Amino acid sequence: MSAKLLVLDIDGTLRPRGEPRVPKENADALRAVQKAGVKIAIATGRCRAEVPAHMLQGIRPDYWICAAGAQVLDRAGSELYTSRMTPEEMYALVDFCEDYEYPLGFSFSDGGYVYLDYPAIRAHEQSAVLDGCLHDGEDQDRHLQDMPFAAFGMLPPQAVARFGEKYGYLGLRFLYYHAQGCDILRPGQDKAVGLRALLDAAGLTAADCVAVGDGPNDTGMLAMAGDSYCMADGEASALAAARHTGPAAAPDGVARLCRALWPEAFR
Repeated sequence: MSAKLLVLDIDGTLRPRGEPRVPKENADALRAVQKAGVKIAIATGRCRAEVPAHMLQGIRPDYWICAAGAQVLDRAGSELYTSRMTPEEMYALVDFCEDYEYPLGFSFSDGGYVYLDYPAIRAHEQSAVLDGCLHDGEDQDRHLQDMPFAAFGMLPPQAVARFGEKYGYLGLRFLYYHAQGCDILRPGQDKAVGLRALLDAAGLTAADCVAVGDGPNDTGMLAMAGDSYCMADGEASALAAARHTGPAAAPDGVARLCRALWPEAFR
C-alpha cells in the first residue's frame, strides 16, 4: 500500500473497550508498519497529557492529534497547531453545570482538571477502564495559567437543549460517548482540522493518509482521509463516514487491519 501516514483513534479502536491498555499485538503491528516507512499518528479526544505512556505499550507515534483536533504535536512535543476555549465558553459551561449540579472538567496542556464533582467523574473513568490522568480541579483556578482545549462532562442529553436556550450563540457541541458522558467541543473543533494541520506541516496530502476510528469524533477525519476504516463494532456515524469497515476492535483488530494493508511489513 502506498499510504505514507496511518492515523488511529485510541479508545474503541487501538485500545478495545474494557481493556486497560493497547493490546501487545496492536502495538507490535504499528511498530512493524513504522519500520516499513509509514508514519504513525494518534488521534484522540484526550489532550496529550491525558494519554499515559503505559497505555500505549511502547508505541512511539510520529505525530499526535489530541483534544479532538485542538492540539497537534510532533514526536518531540513541538506544537504544530493549537486552539483553545475562550473565557466566555468556559465560564458558560461552569455556570450552567453549577446551576444543575452536573459534573464538569476541562482538558489542559498538563491533563484533565475536574472543576465540578471530581469523585463522580473519577468513578465513571474507573468504571470504563479509562486512565486519563485526571486532577482534582475543584479550586477552579487552573485556567489562570492557560485556557483549556476542550471540556468533558456528565449530563443527560436533554440538558443540551437547556444549555442551548441560554448559550446557543456560543456554538458548543456535545458529543456523547456514554449515556451521560460527553466531550464538549468548540465550533469547528474536529479531528479533521487537526489532521489538515498535520498534513500541511508534514508536506502530505489527504490521499497519503489512512485513518482508522470508531466513534462520532472520528467522522471528520474518516471522511477527509484518502482511505479510511471504521472498526466493525464502531458507532453508526463513524461506519457511515468511513470508506471501509474493518475488523472488530477486540481482541486485536488494528493488528489484523495492518497485516491486511501492509503485508510486506510482516514478512
